[in-house]
Amino acid sequence: MAKLNFHPYEIFTKMMSLGKSMRSHCHKAIENDGFSMNETDVLLAIISADDNNTVKTISESANISKGNISQAVESLKQKGYITTKTSNTDRRSITIELTEKADPIAEKLQNAEEEYFSNFMVALPQKEASLVSRIFNALQSFSLTSFFNKLSKKDS
Repeated sequence: MAKLNFHPYEIFTKMMSLGKSMRSHCHKAIENDGFSMNETDVLLAIISADDNNTVKTISESANISKGNISQAVESLKQKGYITTKTSNTDRRSITIELTEKADPIAEKLQNAEEEYFSNFMVALPQKEASLVSRIFNALQSFSLTSFFNKLSKKDS
């Protein structure tokens, strides 16, 4: 195996810090509207995913416990920002969707995401920004589940 010119732990730790910083930036955009950080995470996850928004998928994507996500989902539901629908085939699976009331909040979150990303990209030299953009596109289609399954089979 070739020697790496970087330290993977450091890279992944920096990426996690960027994610945490972006979440915090987005939360600031809607905290005066009365949203908790966990509620912000749920809304960001729903906005980011096209479908299959369940407590489990949001918990996995946001790396937050199912309990905290469930609590935020219940709060958002009571506030009228989301609706939930139980699957006909699996009663444990509950799909979460935004309501029209959430549209202005979703717009604020999307604007905050875009602002954060733009500021991040501007901080990079043009050549690196282009490369980072391509890497992020590849990561977006990367399946953590498949990767973890491969790892667990390799460990066995």
